[in-house]
Amino acid sequence: MKFKLLLFFLIGFCSCVVGQKINTDSLLIVTNNLIKSETKDYFKAKKIAHQCIKAAPNYLDFHIALGRIHKNEKNIDSARYYFQHVINNNTKYKEAFTYLSKLELEAENKDLALKIINSGLDIHPEEKEFYLIKLQVINAEEKPQKSVEYLEFLNKKFPDDAILKNQLLEVKSNIKTNRIGTTYTITNFSRDNYGPWHQTSLNYAKQFNKVSLGGRITYIDRRQNGTSQNFGYFYELESYFKTTKKSYSFANFGFSDGEVFPEFRFLFSNYYTLGKGFESEVGYRYNKRENTNSSSGILALGKYFKSNWINLRTSFQLDEPKLYPSIALQFRHYYNSRFDFFAFNIGYGTSPDERETLTQFQERIALTSYRFGGGYSKLLAKKYIVGCSASFNNQEYFPDKYQNEYNFSINLVYLF
Repeated sequence: MKFKLLLFFLIGFCSCVVGQKINTDSLLIVTNNLIKSETKDYFKAKKIAHQCIKAAPNYLDFHIALGRIHKNEKNIDSARYYFQHVINNNTKYKEAFTYLSKLELEAENKDLALKIINSGLDIHPEEKEFYLIKLQVINAEEKPQKSVEYLEFLNKKFPDDAILKNQLLEVKSNIKTNRIGTTYTITNFSRDNYGPWHQTSLNYAKQFNKVSLGGRITYIDRRQNGTSQNFGYFYELESYFKTTKKSYSFANFGFSDGEVFPEFRFLFSNYYTLGKGFESEVGYRYNKRENTNSSSGILALGKYFKSNWINLRTSFQLDEPKLYPSIALQFRHYYNSRFDFFAFNIGYGTSPDERETLTQFQERIALTSYRFGGGYSKLLAKKYIVGCSASFNNQEYFPDKYQNEYNFSINLVYLF
């Protein structure tokens, strides 16, 4: 109520004063409060700003306010005019360079954004925010080597900034366009004379500008009573590729002789950035084994916050009378780079993406399963990724009959 009374008084005062000095500082506070308020009353804010510009044309803060309002209203040309007007009249207004360069970057005018922020740096060479905005512009060009060179410069200029150090390590890791790795998994069972299963895979991937291509060969030896009961190979081709500015996709094709693994498997997911650290996933899974086909849907929502990532994911059958859902909650805490993390997960049901149980997916989807696990990954010497994980699964293997499964995996990846 007090704010509304003050607003009413100031608007009326500003409208009727002629030849008198108005309290522009108070009016600026009111204007900025209107812009930031939940109601976002831009109409009143613009009215105050225009009236004050008439009374005090050199009070450039109101031009900044009008630029912000027009930017929020998506009136790009008008916003550009007000920010540029401030820069032309007084280069001491650092926020004008910030707002205008970000405006051009959002409009995908990368060259113009870079020109504006460089102009700001020429005048304010010690303004750290300008260097960080320039980094955003360079990263938007999607030229990793250029990003590395500028990050190396920033690390020398701001040696105590841990975030910049992590970004440099991250980009350098991504530049290594080839990676080859191997994973070994052993699965033990609580049932007498059943197991263990030994699974080994070898994979290779190459990173291009907006797409990665890779392949994987997996071998499994399922043992019982101390002897090998069956074994087989599974061959896969997969790719991650950018689809739009805010989305990317994943596709995987797998095949085998059908004795142990599925004869054919197809995976597809589209990931979309929702903003504020949120990312969604919508996917499809298809498995063909002998005379049985299964189709599954995937829905997931992830959130990045600080150095953490949390993801809630579900899968469900599309070609069965019942859904047979699986639900999994994953958490990761990152440090240093995206290859350095601790991971934890809990889940219910059987997902078509679980490699440990891929050979029995069709048999398990209608059975109950409770699981939890954790893992650790570390980047060494900027070339090697070592990791391990362990999980426990209480699995129904026949109606009302359960077994405990213990999985342990180790993996090694070489970046080059």
